[in-house]
Amino acid sequence: MTAVAFPRPLGSLALTASLALGLVSSVACGGGEATPTPGNKPPPPTKVVPTAPAAAGTSGGTTGGTTVVDPFASDDGWLEGETEGEQATVGEPEPEGTGTGTGDAPAQTPLYDGPCWVRWNKGPILRFKYADDRSSGWLRIDGDNDGKSDVCARFWTKDGHTNKVTVDQGCTKSTDAIISPVYDDDVNIATASYTDKTGTADAKHEITLITLPAFTGIAPGYPLYAKRDDIDLTITKGLVRKATVKKPVEGPAVKVTLTYDDDGRVTRIKEDHGADGSVDRQFDYRYDDVGNVTGIKLAQTERDDAGKKKKTKKSAKLGYSCWAPTPAE
Repeated sequence: MTAVAFPRPLGSLALTASLALGLVSSVACGGGEATPTPGNKPPPPTKVVPTAPAAAGTSGGTTGGTTVVDPFASDDGWLEGETEGEQATVGEPEPEGTGTGTGDAPAQTPLYDGPCWVRWNKGPILRFKYADDRSSGWLRIDGDNDGKSDVCARFWTKDGHTNKVTVDQGCTKSTDAIISPVYDDDVNIATASYTDKTGTADAKHEITLITLPAFTGIAPGYPLYAKRDDIDLTITKGLVRKATVKKPVEGPAVKVTLTYDDDGRVTRIKEDHGADGSVDRQFDYRYDDVGNVTGIKLAQTERDDAGKKKKTKKSAKLGYSCWAPTPAE
């Protein structure tokens, strides 16, 4: 779901990728993927269902539309008690203990629906909240670490996938964009209708999403700015390994190479902007034993005003402590 963090040099359509091009296991992406089976998209793993945190002021909701009250409304996007000078502690506090409280061995960490927060060094902070019925959620992004939300989003889920996302670019309680994906059952690909509502008339585009086991941002998948038929795809065992967009709806041509582990989880993504053979950005992902993303590293090559190349590195940490532990039997 993601133009605040590490964007491609695109226009308004880039909103789908730029609000935090980090990949993590999220409700907004429809969960994880397990060991690939020949010729078919790998099936999702069995999740240990934790207790979802009740959203403040909720009154229930339904998939695809809900009457749930925005849980960020009373805190301007930050946790109770935080101020603009306390960004170092943004997100949920880490749990004090790791055991069950009964003297037994520590309980196994569940595969969560999504993170509670993602914090990039030298970059944005993302905060998630989830409805108590797990059918929808909220995302707020502070792109410049000033303690204020720059972009807000809502997402709704059905049958394990995000089926609608609305974007409010300035957190002004408006709808600036709507993303509506439709998923392929055999390949980790979705086609999405992207509606830009910022002009005098709605502008609609069709884009393609690579549905990874770990995308966190505004779009529920890694965005490719073209129709599926206009993308050269290399697919093995139900997973996209390479994607080349020669004529995107916006921005330069791009070639993407994806690497997965034995469990079908993406471990590396390389981006070649301009499809000139160079690697402009590389994301690397770290997981815990059950598949929750615990860290992301980003290496990218940028150009200064004089056109000189400069290599930079960034990293992100993720937290899941807003999910209550499963009660012991």
